[in-house]
Amino acid sequence: MGRIKGAWGIHGDVKIDLLSDAPDRFEPGNIVHVKNKSTRVQRSRPIRGGMVVKLDIVNDRNQAALLRGQEITVKPEQVSPPPQGSYYHFQVLGLDVLSQEGENLGRVREIIETGANDVYVVHLEGRRDVLIPALEDVILDVDLERGSMTVRLPDGLI
Repeated sequence: MGRIKGAWGIHGDVKIDLLSDAPDRFEPGNIVHVKNKSTRVQRSRPIRGGMVVKLDIVNDRNQAALLRGQEITVKPEQVSPPPQGSYYHFQVLGLDVLSQEGENLGRVREIIETGANDVYVVHLEGRRDVLIPALEDVILDVDLERGSMTVRLPDGLI
């Protein structure tokens, strides 16, 4: 949902870069997770470039500063299903990537957001990483139950 950029003020508030299109998850009273610990949002407000949030597990600026770089998450069952044909990053990361011929190409280890479309960084065993654009004509199938993605690689990509 967000990544903590650092402390904000002296009372334990943190500045967050939003990674979610559902900022209402930071409403006071909601439960979120930091470092796999549950915490309740005490207050929040939007600011330019993100939000300022006070979590009940953070009491002062020093504690807030220690959380810099940590992600704020919710449990997968709290997430609304994405639109048909779309997937959340947490669903795609770690998927096995198969060519349309069935060859195992590696795993999605990172996702780069480019603005136009995401790009999946796939680690090919014994070879270099390959950047696969998340486009309809490239990503043929995503099977979350099997933990795999089938792709049609553009010519010259490997």
